Amino acid sequence: MMGYMQDSKKYFQNKRITLMGLGLLGRGVGDARYLAKCSAGLVVTDLKSRSELQSSLKELRDFPDIQFHLGGHRLEDFQNRDLIIKAAGIPLGSPFIAEAKKNNVPVRMSTDLFVELSGVTTIGITGTRGKSTITYLVTHILKTAGKKVLMGGNICGMSTLEEIGEVTPETIAVLELDSWQLQGFGEVHLSPHIAIFSTFMP
Repeated sequence: MMGYMQDSKKYFQNKRITLMGLGLLGRGVGDARYLAKCSAGLVVTDLKSRSELQSSLKELRDFPDIQFHLGGHRLEDFQNRDLIIKAAGIPLGSPFIAEAKKNNVPVRMSTDLFVELSGVTTIGITGTRGKSTITYLVTHILKTAGKKVLMGGNICGMSTLEEIGEVTPETIAVLELDSWQLQGFGEVHLSPHIAIFSTFMP
């Protein structure tokens, strides 16, 4: 485990990173903002056009060193890179992910990177229905008990990776995890310390 903000910044510093999927929900923006602050050599790519992503791009206007390749992905952005961070909804079977793996470029997701780099106690909450409700409930219970809690994962508008600077050894991370994020955890043989499974529906 790397542990905490300074070490995580060093982890990303000067790395050639492709962020695959900026999106409009805020997580991609937070990931990009954090990586830019870490002085990563960052390329952000998305299938959506610049006009479609206008609201997200406005949030990143203070980071002129970010390169944006929008309206489609480019194979070269998945070659000769140090790391690919993909949005959770992008399937691992994507030809661009395959290109990265062919070139021995690690492919990660921001939430599993947070878990690995922060080293904090993690509660992962998943299931077909009820994930968000249970995530908020567990967070409330722990805060009421006087614990320092960070809520993240598949929470709209929140980049868990960007929150890594807020953690301390006492922090408990409560993470809502969908099936895509679980797939990412499985790819790197990583697991939360505590798992809660809400429901399973076909």
